[in-house]
Amino acid sequence: MTLEISKEQLEKLIEAAAGGSVEDFRELYEIYSASVYKFVLGMVGIEAEAEDITQEIFIKVFYKLKKLKDPGYFRFWLYRIARNEVYQRHRQIQRRSEVSIDNEEIGYYEFIPDDKNELDPEKQVISRELDSVIQKAVLSLKPKYRDVFILAVQEKMSYEEIAKIVGRSVVSVKTDIYRARQAVKEKLDRYLY
Repeated sequence: MTLEISKEQLEKLIEAAAGGSVEDFRELYEIYSASVYKFVLGMVGIEAEAEDITQEIFIKVFYKLKKLKDPGYFRFWLYRIARNEVYQRHRQIQRRSEVSIDNEEIGYYEFIPDDKNELDPEKQVISRELDSVIQKAVLSLKPKYRDVFILAVQEKMSYEEIAKIVGRSVVSVKTDIYRARQAVKEKLDRYLY
């Protein structure tokens, strides 16, 4: 979440937005849009596409929010919609053509600290190169590994939270995260050594 808000305030906000309050929905958007965007960007790797998909997600959420029975499950419900939207878009793109991971607009998965500006020029070049290698490693993961990896590493969600979002058992999620970490580590090892 971007803004600090109590669980009770959040539930009231969700109920008001579900009741049709555009202002309350806009506040929900402000709270969740950045983290949903980062999740989508990690899944698709292209900033413009991630922005489009994020907008589509929130349009769907706006129209479907009335159907959410328990405001306490909003976050899981939101990420499930996000995940489904990414998969749906991926299937559409896959039908049209192969997805390239060599696109220069590829967004970076936040592994490196934000203090890159303090690095000397040589280290900045190396850091950008490593950024690209990491992004390619994440994008090369099978989608079922990529989504749990991003939710675990980027969103720092628990196994239980991820299991609710992806609709699989905790054991399955743990296994998939382990495999994803191993695959990314293997690709990075080849680059670093």
